[in-house]
Amino acid sequence: MTRDFAGASVCFNDFGQVIKVSLPADFSVACITGIEPGTAPEKLASILKTLGFKIPVENIRIPAQTASSPEAKAIIKMEDPLFSTKLSSTLQARGSSLSATTVPINSKSSNCRKVYISWHKSSRSVWLNFGVGETAKRVGQKFNSARYKVLGQNLTASDPKSSRSYSRGGSSRNPVAWTIVLSGVPSQAKRVDIENAITAPHDNPRHVEMGHAGYQASEAEVSVDVRSKLEEYGALENFFLAPFSKGKRAKAAAWFQDEGDAKSACSLNNKPLPILKGGRLTVTLIRSAKVKVLTAIYSALKHTIDQEARGWKEKCLVFRVYPGGQNQFTTLKIEGDDTEAVEKARKTLANILKGKVLTHSENPVWSPALNSYGTAFQTIKALERELKVVIIRDRTKRQLLYYGLPEKFDQTARQVTDILKHDISASFEIDLTPEQFSWVVTGGFKIIQQTLGKEIPVFNIVTRRVTINGTQQQYQTALAIINKRDTLWEPLSTELAPQGDCPICFCEAENPIHTSCKHTYCLECFEENCKAAASTSGAEFRIKCQGNEGICSSIFSMEELGALLSSSAFENILQASFEEYVKRHPESFHYCPTADCGYIYRCSKASNLKPHTCPNCFESICTTCHASHGKYTCAEYTDIASGGLEALARLKKELNIKDCPRCSTPMEKTDGCNHMTCIGCKAHICWVCMAVFETGGPCYDHMNQVHGGIGLGLERFID
Repeated sequence: MTRDFAGASVCFNDFGQVIKVSLPADFSVACITGIEPGTAPEKLASILKTLGFKIPVENIRIPAQTASSPEAKAIIKMEDPLFSTKLSSTLQARGSSLSATTVPINSKSSNCRKVYISWHKSSRSVWLNFGVGETAKRVGQKFNSARYKVLGQNLTASDPKSSRSYSRGGSSRNPVAWTIVLSGVPSQAKRVDIENAITAPHDNPRHVEMGHAGYQASEAEVSVDVRSKLEEYGALENFFLAPFSKGKRAKAAAWFQDEGDAKSACSLNNKPLPILKGGRLTVTLIRSAKVKVLTAIYSALKHTIDQEARGWKEKCLVFRVYPGGQNQFTTLKIEGDDTEAVEKARKTLANILKGKVLTHSENPVWSPALNSYGTAFQTIKALERELKVVIIRDRTKRQLLYYGLPEKFDQTARQVTDILKHDISASFEIDLTPEQFSWVVTGGFKIIQQTLGKEIPVFNIVTRRVTINGTQQQYQTALAIINKRDTLWEPLSTELAPQGDCPICFCEAENPIHTSCKHTYCLECFEENCKAAASTSGAEFRIKCQGNEGICSSIFSMEELGALLSSSAFENILQASFEEYVKRHPESFHYCPTADCGYIYRCSKASNLKPHTCPNCFESICTTCHASHGKYTCAEYTDIASGGLEALARLKKELNIKDCPRCSTPMEKTDGCNHMTCIGCKAHICWVCMAVFETGGPCYDHMNQVHGGIGLGLERFID
C-alpha cells in the first residue's frame, strides 16, 4: 500500500506501519540512446553489467517507437541520486555507442496509469424492400426513433429510394419498389432478427437482403489483439473488457504498471488495427478519483453534489455513484482525460464532504453534554431526522459538523444552540488508576450505570477515563463508588459486555459496525479509537481491538479498516502513521521550515553538501542545521542567530536543560527518576549519559547496570 504524503512516496505494510519513505531526490532517471531497435530489457541489463552497473530488469523500460519518437531508447530509474551521472560519464569514457542523459523527475506525479480503449463493433448493412413508399418511410422513421431495434441495438435508416422492380413472367405487380438501408446492424444478426424487430403487421418488408459483416472477429478475439498491442508499450497491471456493452462500440480499460507507459500507449489512438479490417482504435489516458462516504452524509448533500456534477459533465467528466448495499457507505467516483479538471473536481467534492462546522454568532456550537449519548445528544438526533440533515460530533475537537442544504444551516445552528442551552448537565472527568481501570472494565461500570442511570456515565477504554455528564452530586457519587470499589466488588470478570454493546463507550452500538474478531462498535467510537491509536502509536504503529474488556488480541489490518471506515478517516489514519514515523526519526527526516509548505526532506550529517531545494516552495534549505543560511557555515549561522552559542549553552546548564540527542528538543528535568521521554520524537533517554532507547524497559535496564540505579534521590550527582 503506497500513498503520497508531504512530497514523499510512503509504503505501508498490511497493518499500517511505515516500511519505507522514498523522496524524488533519492532517485535518478537516465535515458539511454543508441540501442538497437528491438533490444530487450534483459539484453540491455547484460550489456550494462559488463560496464559495472547491476540493474534489475524491472527497472528498465523500453518505450515503443512511434512516429513522434522514432528513435529506440531505454528509460532506467534507480534508487541512487548519482546513478544517471555515473552512467553517463562511464559510457563516455568507454567510448560506447550508447549515451545517457539525465531525465528530470516530476515530484508531483499525476498517477495516470489507466487508459480507456474502444472500437466499433462489427456491423453490417441491411436492405429492406417495400412495395409502397409510405410504408418504407414509416418503417425508416420507426428505426430512427428507436421504436424498432435489432438485438437491442439502435439503428440508422436511410430515406426511401425508388427503383424499378424486376418483371416476372412478362408482368409486374409492383412497377416501382421502395428501399431503405439500415446501417449499424450487429454482425451476428440474422434475417429472422430483422423480421422480428418489425412488429407492426402492415410494416413487413417484401424482401430483406443482408450485407457482409465489417469484420469476422469476436469482441473477445479483438480484445486479445488490443491487449498485445498495449503490452508493447509496457507491462499491464490489469485489463478489463466490458461485458455486454450497449451501443455501437466495444469498450475496455487497461491499467499500466508505469505512468510513462500509459502515456506512450496513447499513440495507438486513431490507429487502424488489421483485425478490425481498417477499423481504428480510440485510446484515452484517464485520471480517476474515488471517495467512500457515509450514505447518510451523501443523501444529505446529494442536491449540492448533483449541482456540481452538472458542471463536471460539461467538462466531459464522468461522475458515478455506487450504493453500498447492506453497508453504511456509498462510493463516489470522478473520471476524465483532463488531469487538472479531475483534480479540481476531486477537491470540490472533498470540500463538500468535509462538512461545515456548526456555529452560532461565529462561535462553534458545543457543550460537554455532547460527550455522552444523553438527552442532549438524543434530542439533536431527533432534530436531524426532522430537518433531513446530518450532524456529526467530533469529541476530540469539541465541535459539530453539519451536512445538508446551505439554507438550513442557520436554522439548525439556532435549534441546536437552544437544545444545549436548556440542558443543565455538566461534564466531569475521572482519570482511572490501573486498579480502578481493572475494576471498571470487569463489571464496575455496570454498577455506576445502575446507580446513576445509563445515559449519565461514559467510559472510554482507550483514554482510561470515566466521564460523568450530570450534576456535581452525581459526579461525587461516581467518585465514591470507584474509591469504595472493594466493598462493591462482584465477580463479574467472566461476564462479557452484551454482544451489541460498544467496547469503547460501553453503550448499545449506534450505527454499528462488526469486526472480523466478532466485536461490535459504534461507528463514531471506532473512528475515534483508530485516530487515537494512530496518533499515540509509539515505536510500533498498530490499531488494536478493544473488545473483551480490552484484552482482545486482534490487530486490525489495513484491508479491514478500509472496508469499515470512510475514505477520509482511513486516509487520516495512514497520514497519522506517517507523521508519527517522521516524528520518531528526526535524524532522517525533517519538515520544510517554510510556513504552510508541509514537504519533508532527508537529513544529512555532512555540512558541505549542496543545499536542498524544496520542490513545493522552492526554498533553499541546509539539510544539516535545517535553516537557510546562504554562504555561512552551519556553525557561523547558529552563532549569529542565537546571539552567542556559548552564552546559551551556559544558561541551559544552569537551568538543567539538555537537548534531545535525536531531535534537539530542549528538555528540563525537575523531579523523578533519570528516565526521560522526549515530547518531540518520543525517544526514551537516560538523563545521566543521554543514551537513547526505543522503549522504556531497556532504558531502565541500562540505568541499573551502568549507573547503579534509576536516579531517584540522586539528582545532585547529575551533571
